[in-house]
Amino acid sequence: MTLEAENRRSFRISETAYIKYDVLNDEEFHEGMSRRKLRLGLDDGASSMLVDIDARLSQAMYMLNSESEHVGKCITLLNDKLNVVIDQSPNLRKAKASLAKLPPQICDVGADGIIFATHERLGVGTKLYIQFLLESDNRYVEAFCTVVRVADPPDPSDDLPYGAAVEFYGMKPEQREILIQHMFNRESETLRLRRLEIEAMDP
Repeated sequence: MTLEAENRRSFRISETAYIKYDVLNDEEFHEGMSRRKLRLGLDDGASSMLVDIDARLSQAMYMLNSESEHVGKCITLLNDKLNVVIDQSPNLRKAKASLAKLPPQICDVGADGIIFATHERLGVGTKLYIQFLLESDNRYVEAFCTVVRVADPPDPSDDLPYGAAVEFYGMKPEQREILIQHMFNRESETLRLRRLEIEAMDP
């Protein structure tokens, strides 16, 4: 892995998200996401294909935007149209609606994992199925992950007393790239707003 790629993957941002998780045993963890959904009656082949296409299209869109602004805009519109279709998937709508009922929390999001607060102490090595909804752009993420470190809660003022740093497991590169793009877009917007504030204070 190049230094640039490593920096992209290790980059983290503070983000508000709606989060829930299930603790998995070894058998559940190693059966994989697809088999878990099938076993629980949550499998939606068409929805899964659309989410995968969306991930790959977002990656291509990121590359095209840097090469051709006009083509990038066209791909962005196509991606927006696809997102409307995906959001109508019954399973995805149900998952998002369920998450949105939870209280939001501040967490640290990265391409390889997330640090979030919990009501219980999760020991190192605990295996999880995690779902989270990023508040800023309604981006839904689901993944298997493993607790790699017991951490302080990202927001000390939160009512959740424990923190867990988890590492994603088996996440597709396209989905990981979407998280990276999201983080850099958020950081760019934060820097832009700071620059505008500084310019507004200058006499």
